[in-house]
Amino acid sequence: MRGINLHWISLALLAVLLASPVTAQDLRASLFTEIDMLLAEAKEMRADVLAPKSFGEFQKLYDRAEANLEKGKEIEKIQEDLTKATVHIQAAMEATELANVTFGAVMEARDDAAAADAANYAADPWGKAEKKFKEAATKLEGGDVNGARKRADEAEPMYRDAELAAIKTNYFQETRDLLAAADKNKVGKYAAITLQRSKDLLAEAEASLEADRYDTDVPRSLAREAKYEVKHAVHVAELLQKVDKKAMTNEELLLGAEDAMKKVAGDLDVVPMFDQGYGLTTEAVLTELDERSQKRSKLESRVADYERMTEEMQTQIAALESDLGGVSEERAAMQARMEAEARVRAQFAQVENTFSRKEAQVYRQGNQLLLRMVGLNFESGKSTIRPEYFGILTKVKNAINVFPGCKVVVEGHTDSHGSDELNQKLSQERASAVKQYLLANMELSPSNIDAVGYGESKPIASNETPEGREKNRRIDLVITPDLESMTSE
Repeated sequence: MRGINLHWISLALLAVLLASPVTAQDLRASLFTEIDMLLAEAKEMRADVLAPKSFGEFQKLYDRAEANLEKGKEIEKIQEDLTKATVHIQAAMEATELANVTFGAVMEARDDAAAADAANYAADPWGKAEKKFKEAATKLEGGDVNGARKRADEAEPMYRDAELAAIKTNYFQETRDLLAAADKNKVGKYAAITLQRSKDLLAEAEASLEADRYDTDVPRSLAREAKYEVKHAVHVAELLQKVDKKAMTNEELLLGAEDAMKKVAGDLDVVPMFDQGYGLTTEAVLTELDERSQKRSKLESRVADYERMTEEMQTQIAALESDLGGVSEERAAMQARMEAEARVRAQFAQVENTFSRKEAQVYRQGNQLLLRMVGLNFESGKSTIRPEYFGILTKVKNAINVFPGCKVVVEGHTDSHGSDELNQKLSQERASAVKQYLLANMELSPSNIDAVGYGESKPIASNETPEGREKNRRIDLVITPDLESMTSE
């Protein structure tokens, strides 16, 4: 917002508030969307750890802006704090780039200690290491590179000590306690093989750690396996005790195991075939996973190709600009298009972080965004939206608002049960219900949203299983950003 009169921003936002029923979430989105994207990027870079001074200044301003928004303070004051916070978060991100080069070894030690959960299992040595490392990071932010490296060198062995202490406490001691309890409860009577495997793994882990205290990868892995196996043995013993006490039959035990495998198969759209044992179903699941993995690899390869092509285009643009001695109209149009697409990618990432896996699945299809609303369900044969889903639909509103001027298509789908005519009618009614809800609860032009019912004509899973039919009974939203207006910005 640099260079923009904050007074006019306040007046504009006030006008919006007076003209339409804007919710607190809508207001927050309008003020915080840009800085929230910066915050997410900064945290991914670990700026909170590597640039504590700048990040701390940012956090104070950010928290104050949020508190003032909640209290209904002046928008101009909130915007001033956010503008200042933006300067600090950008400074933190710049400092982080230098810190990544300077603190490579100590960050590796810190990551290893964190992986061992040293903050919980070795709080004292972890705290001392964190204090020393914060001193190093602060020195680097202040321009004292030598002082930063000295303190980083002091912090590295402190993190290693914290890691070792955490491994011994978290993995070894807890596993010893679990094994003692298992022996006391005679777990070996029912799960002797699994229990002995745990004891052997723990002994191997202890021997490995004693041989080389600084090579912790192997003992940590072995200790983790040992802890898992003793818990596994206890679980097996509990189930077999139920069978022994006639609280469960052998058949019920096997069917319970099949139910778990059935859920996995259903999620992958694989029809289980337990009438021929577990081999065929296991093979089908593994085959499906392998195919999905290959598809993902191909997609990642395509993304890498697109990134390479983008870099080449930028190089060509620079060459053209140099040859022409200025910026041509063609170059400007191409640059604007690339910048618009970069903004769309950032917006897509923002929407992906809005929903949990149980609420919606987010896919990018070219320049369109597909929201598969797995958490939005209707009662059988009905199209009324129940109040319990208003929270998810609020997130949908926020997702749409990320793309000003976008086109939205609400798609209704059903499974194959029932007549084609009834399914077509029901899917249209449900799509229309979502459309009307969005129109009634947000500033969206009716010409920019449509509702289409597809009935059972576009399944995404097998209709032969309950899990597959549940996937097919869905609402999809297709959002098409207005790239032309973004290019002209």
